Amino acid sequence: MENLKYRVIYEYEFHRGTSAAETARRINDVYGDGVAKENTVRFWFQRFRSGNFDLQNKPRGRPETKVDNEELKAIVEADPSQTTSELAAGSGVSDKTILIHLKQIGKVKKLERWVPHELSEANRQTRVDCCVTLLNRHNNEGILNRIITCDEKWILYDNRKRSSQWLNPGEPAKSCPKRKLTKKKLLVSVWWTSAGVVHYSFLKSGQTITADIYCQQLQTMMEKLAAKQPRLVNRSRPLLLQDNARPHTAQQTATKLEELQLECLRHPPYSQDLAPTDYHFFRNLDNLH
Repeated sequence: MENLKYRVIYEYEFHRGTSAAETARRINDVYGDGVAKENTVRFWFQRFRSGNFDLQNKPRGRPETKVDNEELKAIVEADPSQTTSELAAGSGVSDKTILIHLKQIGKVKKLERWVPHELSEANRQTRVDCCVTLLNRHNNEGILNRIITCDEKWILYDNRKRSSQWLNPGEPAKSCPKRKLTKKKLLVSVWWTSAGVVHYSFLKSGQTITADIYCQQLQTMMEKLAAKQPRLVNRSRPLLLQDNARPHTAQQTATKLEELQLECLRHPPYSQDLAPTDYHFFRNLDNLH
């Protein structure tokens, strides 16, 4: 109430045409030094000039804004990649409030899932045909323990993050193409059977698989396989399951496979990688070996 009394005087002096400095001086002469500050008087005079003669203070703090959960759900589902801060700014509330309401509508944050490319219907049917053929052969011959497979994995120094989305608990994350490889990378090749890792090798930094290197790895792998699982080599005959990378299908590789008497199992184009992509698998190769 004390401040309101002085503001009445501000308004009175304003209507009289007194300057802000003179008004402050007069009030201080009567009520004591420091009661009225010139800057404060100027603030109220400016307010009066704008036509606002309300002498009450505006309420402080952020006005309370209610978030409609149905509206928030529609906004999130229209664009699940929006960040918490973007949703908060659009709703006029804090990030913490948005997080509370996202939990109320059952949204959880999930990272995008890497996929190499989209498959056509023909690609999918080819996969099914191949799987049926392999299952039938395994039922007739029991080939699972005869399979030796291989794959290569790039170890990257570029560790960029995927974006996250707010989705329902059972809803799968959207996919996005993989990042391009950088020059700082290292390739590891791994060969294994159902009994465990047979052979692995690390190429030099920046070096990739060629038909020459692949044929050398085939020879080394067969020598190690003969030492570790001689029965598979001498009696059962191993079956090679490899993907369709160019070094794997080159004429030089085909000649080497004939020399080693290795039969290749069918692997449809654009099929998933053969090797586990879990980082810990490659990190613990020595333990597996």
